[in-house]
Amino acid sequence: MINNKNIGLQIKNLRVQRGWKQCDLADKMGLSRPAISNIESGKRSLTLSTLKRVCEVFEIDISYFGIETDNLNEAIDITTRINALFNSEELPEEQKDELYRTIMQIYLNSKNKPKS
Repeated sequence: MINNKNIGLQIKNLRVQRGWKQCDLADKMGLSRPAISNIESGKRSLTLSTLKRVCEVFEIDISYFGIETDNLNEAIDITTRINALFNSEELPEEQKDELYRTIMQIYLNSKNKPKS
């Protein structure tokens, strides 16, 4: 699970080490300065694509944030496949709705699992 507060602090430290202002990082990432502020403070949830963009800008590997790349690549693959299904004209809307409900149920069940 992504800890937005810890990652936000790490991003802020990387930015400060490079002597960049929040507006500098915002320009490099294509985001607003308030968005960067919210990321650094942990108020904004990070998507995998945003986190990947952070890594590109700072020229670091995502493992810097304690995220295993095997899990990330798997998550990106699943996300890509789901996106293709939802954007497909071959899949009827009823099946898309059922798929959405199933995905949401899996997600909600994973949130309710006790931490190991």
